[in-house]
Amino acid sequence: MKITNKDRQLLALLQQNAREPIASLARQLGVSRTTLQERIKRLEANGVIDGYALRLGKCLKQDAIHCFTLAAVDHKCDAEVGGQLKAIPAVQTVYVIAGSWDLIIHIVAGTLEQLSAELTRLNQISGIMRAVSHIIIGTKFDRNIYRDSASTLSGKV
Repeated sequence: MKITNKDRQLLALLQQNAREPIASLARQLGVSRTTLQERIKRLEANGVIDGYALRLGKCLKQDAIHCFTLAAVDHKCDAEVGGQLKAIPAVQTVYVIAGSWDLIIHIVAGTLEQLSAELTRLNQISGIMRAVSHIIIGTKFDRNIYRDSASTLSGKV
């Protein structure tokens, strides 16, 4: 599916506020409500828009301890490792990466004690050969907006 400039603009607006009324979005994009509704349906049907979610505020995020663990995995156990990681509620995201490590595992816990228990659990997974963990102590900024490289380079949204 080809993503148009209007699609990109719409995606950026929806990421800023997915609850923005259709009429307001249509005005901002210079299209009719009907045209915009069809565009959104097309983006949803083609999997470009996969859903709408709530972004938690900083006050709630500050109460959590975030940890990123780099893990090297025995590739004969990829599927089993993935299944075991998915079964751990504290594991928020697992990224597959290239380089010296195979995975980046994002873990969230309420206390250091809970994080320690989760890391122990992670290190007991058969197939994880080695791991190193990094606790997040602060966030400089959080850019959670879709932009493709063309619009970022040109300064357009």
